[in-house]
Amino acid sequence: MTLRRNSLGQLGFHVNFEGIVADVEPFGFAWKAGLRQGSRLVEICKVVVATLTHEQMIDLLRTSVSVRVVVIQPHEDGTPR
Repeated sequence: MTLRRNSLGQLGFHVNFEGIVADVEPFGFAWKAGLRQGSRLVEICKVVVATLTHEQMIDLLRTSVSVRVVVIQPHEDGTPR
């Protein structure tokens, strides 16, 4: 999925050190794209998340002009897969 930035340049979600989405701004661009709390980021801009530190993940999300992510949606109860 491709994520858009809001007028402040933010993507509208937070991710923890394991690549799990900790929270998503309700009704923001990331939420509208289908990103949900508990989703697991697998790739960010074609880079495998498992190869990145948390700092590298954040840097990639902050500095990429176009942010495309591959995610695994959480279980129906919201827990990460």
